[in-house]
Amino acid sequence: MPKLPEFRTEEELADWVDTHDTAEYMDEMEDADETFVVKRTHFTTKPLDVRLRTDLFAAIVDAAERRGIPYQMLVQTWLRERVMQETHDFAR
Repeated sequence: MPKLPEFRTEEELADWVDTHDTAEYMDEMEDADETFVVKRTHFTTKPLDVRLRTDLFAAIVDAAERRGIPYQMLVQTWLRERVMQETHDFAR
C-alpha cells in the first residue's frame, strides 16, 4: 500500500487530491471533525444512445469500478472535462 505524501499547505493537499485517486490511502487518513452542508445542483438530463466497441466499454467499466463509481458517472465526468477544455464558456 502506498504512503500518503506529506503536504506543506492545505492548497497543496487540495491540488493533489484533485488529480489522484485517494482510495488506496483511506486507511491512512484521519477522520474530519468538521461538518458541512452539501448543496446538490440538479440539472435536467437527456438520454444519449452511443454505440461503443465492447473492449472500450469494458475498459470504462473497469476504470469506474476501480474508482468505486457507476460507469455512467465516469463517462459523464470525462465528457464534462473534455467539453470544458474545448468550450471555455461551458457551465460547470
